[in-house]
Amino acid sequence: MIFYFSGTGNSRWVAEQLSQKLDDRLVPISEAMVAGKYSFSLTDGESVGFVFPTYSWGPAPVMVEFIKRMELRGYDDNTFCYMVTTCGDDVGLSVAMWQEALGDIKGCAAYSVQMPNNYILLPGFDVDCKELEERKKAAAVKQVEHIAHHLKRKRYAVDVVEGSWAWVKSRIIYPWFKRYSMTDKKFVVDAERCTHCGACVKNCPMQNITLKTGELPKWNGRCAMCLACIHRCPVRAIDYARATQKKGRYFFK
Repeated sequence: MIFYFSGTGNSRWVAEQLSQKLDDRLVPISEAMVAGKYSFSLTDGESVGFVFPTYSWGPAPVMVEFIKRMELRGYDDNTFCYMVTTCGDDVGLSVAMWQEALGDIKGCAAYSVQMPNNYILLPGFDVDCKELEERKKAAAVKQVEHIAHHLKRKRYAVDVVEGSWAWVKSRIIYPWFKRYSMTDKKFVVDAERCTHCGACVKNCPMQNITLKTGELPKWNGRCAMCLACIHRCPVRAIDYARATQKKGRYFFK
């Protein structure tokens, strides 16, 4: 069973590839959380995997929340449990933080896959140029093959790009990010550009956006900060205050 979260498609692609290569079932945690479903049953000998994006050198907070609330029936000490996190560059101490969230569940293996950047809200952060985007995608294909090879054999391993200053990034910047940057109050919509197509409503994995006739889209406080709404708006009508007005857009294709 593979639990995954994705906004702009990077982690979804990785999860789908692993599902095909391992012949395993997929569970999008956003749908489960919206439905209030946190209890799942493993079949005999089934592995459990978590695929999620790295947020500011830590696991996506929505995945941490899900893991802490999750109940796994059929889990025992022999269950093989792993994580795969997508990142633009490095993941800091995401492995240790994932293991902390697991509680009594034992994490057996951890991997990272570098994918095109999609975080554009802070100064100095933007999407990758097309050349770098394509290089990362090509390398990701090989990395996922490598990961699937080891997961099939249930090998215990930690193969991630931790990066420099990992403790500072994960133990200081990540908590700051969660406290001050996980808000949907700064999303703005250009009324002249918005066509009321409803793409933002459809593409929000947390069903956090509503759109009433004659009004602009509204965010309702359940945001996972995946930025799918910004990146997938077909007319670039959505921004995050002024931070994203001159920055690129990205969605995995």
